[in-house]
Amino acid sequence: MRDTHPSSETGTEGRTRPLFFSVIIPAYNEERYIAKTLTHLSREDYPQECLEVIIVENGSSDRTREVVEETALPHWRILHVAQHGVSRAKNAGIAACAPQADWVIFLDADTYPLPGFLRELNEFLLSHRTDNPACGMVRLRPWPETPKARAWYAFYNFANRVTRTTRSIQIVRRDILREVRFDEALAFGEDTRLLAACKKRGRYFYLPTDQVFSSTRRFEKRGWVRQLFTWIYLHFLPYELKKRASYPALR
Repeated sequence: MRDTHPSSETGTEGRTRPLFFSVIIPAYNEERYIAKTLTHLSREDYPQECLEVIIVENGSSDRTREVVEETALPHWRILHVAQHGVSRAKNAGIAACAPQADWVIFLDADTYPLPGFLRELNEFLLSHRTDNPACGMVRLRPWPETPKARAWYAFYNFANRVTRTTRSIQIVRRDILREVRFDEALAFGEDTRLLAACKKRGRYFYLPTDQVFSSTRRFEKRGWVRQLFTWIYLHFLPYELKKRASYPALR
């Protein structure tokens, strides 16, 4: 793989500079969860000159906007997109990315990393540069971490790895996002459609980290088995039907 990312080139002292990460967090009615995510992100021990966080508040009717403004670090960027839609929010975040960004991390508002995750991701991507990585996923741990949730997440992590799909977090090479965007006609499966375009331009990767947690709220409210079959059903819907399908937010 030809290295096209200036911020990751080897410097004059023979050391490799860290990759520049842009973290984009779409947030719609997330007042109960987003503070925890932002607080954990603020503790990341990654060079701040190589990291930006963009929160896209997406027309919330609760206190999400106020919580974000109270919790976000002063140098983070907060965008307000009045028209609801997760793809629209993610695309707004892409448009706002710093020009020096190497990778974009799309992070659900109820998903958070532990300190050290970005360093681990940086080392992984740099060590796999010759594999031409284009997009990927990481292993997720459930929050809260009950025995039942751990068993189900082990299944979902295995399924994501085998099917080369993602959930809760997507990591995409920035240069690819100059050519492709999320489909704003979709309320569900927008990530799968984007990944399909990304995988035509490079390889899918999976990082088996233990440093990222994601909320089990949807499973707990809908039921683990019911949620599984809902995802399967929506995944295999034809595109025209998928555009008309709804995927209600659970808060």
